[in-house]
Amino acid sequence: MFGFSLPKLLVLALIVAAIWYGYKWLGRVNRQRKAPPREVGSQGGDRQDLTQCAECGTYGLAGIERCPEGRADCPLVKG
Repeated sequence: MFGFSLPKLLVLALIVAAIWYGYKWLGRVNRQRKAPPREVGSQGGDRQDLTQCAECGTYGLAGIERCPEGRADCPLVKG
């Protein structure tokens, strides 16, 4: 009547694992939802402000390697 076979035990193990990992996933989602929002740019680097180019009006970091607009005379490009 209560025969234990390998397929029945494997199905039971899969059901238990699915429930276990489902609760872990729901707990992680709930913790992330309740966590305070992170500040933009807080991935460990320093925050840098963008500077507006006086010539073309685009924004970029001061001392960049090349102009965002492709201009050779951009004042933002370090030189």
